[in-house]
Amino acid sequence: MKWILASLSVLAVAAGESTVSLRVARDATVSFNGIQCNNDTVPCSSIPRGLDNKLMSFRGNRDYERVLLGFDLPLNAPTKCVLRVPKPIDNSGDVSLTVATTDSVWEEATVNGYTKRLNGEQVGSLTATNGGELDVTDACARAVNHKLSLFVDTAGAMVTFNSLQSGSGDVFVLDYSF
Repeated sequence: MKWILASLSVLAVAAGESTVSLRVARDATVSFNGIQCNNDTVPCSSIPRGLDNKLMSFRGNRDYERVLLGFDLPLNAPTKCVLRVPKPIDNSGDVSLTVATTDSVWEEATVNGYTKRLNGEQVGSLTATNGGELDVTDACARAVNHKLSLFVDTAGAMVTFNSLQSGSGDVFVLDYSF
């Protein structure tokens, strides 16, 4: 059995296959709503939330919050690319998420609902009550300038995740094989 495993490892190396786990490089919650904040003086969707400790996704009557993720990809073309969704830190039951691509023209500290629009294609959906995985190989292959940005959306109740700023190791990760 050890000989078979060693042989498979040698074949993988000989074929040049590698997989790297890429932590999200930048993340933010982006609000898309008509609600006012700061004592009704500022539209909530104009407030940057990329440096918060938590990421939120929520879809209500007038309030839409989406998680925005940015990954820096290797120069090699992908053979497989899998988004690993961490276990939510707050949720109210089953968590159904939809992932869509978007352009990578945004900065973590300044992105908001006025500067970032929903402008990509749906990649897929998953149930992530305890975390989960979604194949995003096509999205990785179409990434521009080796940068991939994804919106993570829920169809209902609020779900929260750790952001990079939380200091937690339990954040969004991309397993990138080439």
